[in-house]
Amino acid sequence: MNIGYIKIVLGLLSVAGYIQNVAFASELHSSATSSNEESKQQLSADPEEAKQAANVMADALAIAQKHAKHTNDYKLYLKKDDETALYFKRVNDTDIAKLDLTIPNPDSYGSIISMLMDPNAPKNLYGGRAEGTLSRIYDPNLVIIKQHYTNNSGPWQRYCHLLANKTELSEEETAIVFVSPDVNDHDSKKNKNYVNPIVESANSFKPDINPQGSIRNQNALKMHVNLAAFFIKKEADCVNVTFISSIDLNLSPKAKKQAVKKVTANIILDIAKLRDIFKN
Repeated sequence: MNIGYIKIVLGLLSVAGYIQNVAFASELHSSATSSNEESKQQLSADPEEAKQAANVMADALAIAQKHAKHTNDYKLYLKKDDETALYFKRVNDTDIAKLDLTIPNPDSYGSIISMLMDPNAPKNLYGGRAEGTLSRIYDPNLVIIKQHYTNNSGPWQRYCHLLANKTELSEEETAIVFVSPDVNDHDSKKNKNYVNPIVESANSFKPDINPQGSIRNQNALKMHVNLAAFFIKKEADCVNVTFISSIDLNLSPKAKKQAVKKVTANIILDIAKLRDIFKN
């Protein structure tokens, strides 16, 4: 399996960068003219849909917090040193990865969050190319994003819809959570039926979204994020980052599980670059 096939995937981890621009997007939305009526309808959401989105993400956060805790079912995959360890476990016949990372610079807490919310984070950490647009704005910290990924070294293309939420758990801990809802994007003929095995409430959340631009592409297949989350916590002498991830890449059934896990592990370990960036 070409490593480039999966190297794009974790670019989605920066989609919270779009949350950073929601306030500006909201201003544009509120001042849009009637010629932008379709865009206005796409960005806006009825109160019931917004409530359901919030409930799904509250559920996703609780599940992410559960899986962020270390339990005996996690098996050590690789320990680079005392500050970087990667684990995997099986849940409902799918892999969940957990990366524990310690950054020995407590003053870097805010900067780490800002970097993870930077739309250029894929370039800084992973390579590849990701393009995205806002589909829904429920509130300044809760949105749906459409992302399109292209491999720099080949024709591989994927796209996905992400429900993204940023939550301040305390003054010294922040969570950034992502889940793919069961979006009706009117482009289902080349995409398999998807059931989220981790966040079951996401399966009943079915927003209707009209694909636009490069997202509607004959060569792009839809992938899904079962659950992905960053937990960033400031301690007295360091910042602890826990990242959990379960992603359905919509690969061929012939793809070997161990090969997928190996490549996924290599990419997740790129997150350890945060330690080098913020070590001082």
